[in-house]
Amino acid sequence: MNMTAERSLQIITEQIEKSRRAVSKVTGQSLFVSGLCTMGMAILIAITNFILIKNAIAGFGHLLWLVLPLIIWLFMRKYNKERAHTPVSLVGSMVAKTWSTFAWFVIGYFIIALIWGFVAMRMLKLEEYVATNIEVTPVIVLLMGMAITITGHILKQRWLIIFGIVAGLGCFVWEHFGCGQTTVMLLTGQPHLDLHFAAIASTLPCLTIFIFALVGLMLPGLMLKKQK
Repeated sequence: MNMTAERSLQIITEQIEKSRRAVSKVTGQSLFVSGLCTMGMAILIAITNFILIKNAIAGFGHLLWLVLPLIIWLFMRKYNKERAHTPVSLVGSMVAKTWSTFAWFVIGYFIIALIWGFVAMRMLKLEEYVATNIEVTPVIVLLMGMAITITGHILKQRWLIIFGIVAGLGCFVWEHFGCGQTTVMLLTGQPHLDLHFAAIASTLPCLTIFIFALVGLMLPGLMLKKQK
């Protein structure tokens, strides 16, 4: 009751800023954990595909992407239990909804591609199956680029916006037109397909996702966590 109006306003401003920093750090922690989990899963899938394809089993490692949202959820659930309750902010909510929407679209598209591949392989001839095969990686990197760009707008980070646009469109073209496979073919000097070439080529999409997760998730998450 004895405080002046200026002192009251100062206290309110300090509390709002303290709350904002706490919320930003929680959002940063979510991005950081999601990035680490995605990077770890990319490495695991690349190793799995490399081993399996040497035994003439192609692409089964990519099924592990389906469990990634569950792994991230379990990590965040454990983290949320160990910290004090933090109020939900508009910024944190928008970032979380952006990436949860991305996850639902990717999982849905991945399942559709799996079902179509299973049906088409048994109903179509090899030439027809190859011509109608659904490309998964180009669409995923395009969606991931959009999610990173939107996150950049929400967090007001211009470099993140630029990265999302350039990397999203650039990697879409790279994956859609098979530039990675062509590069591997030129570097290895093998004009024909074999298991060695296929093993290397199968790891390229994982490398793309790894870079996206590093720059688009882990780095901005680390920035938010470390801010004072």
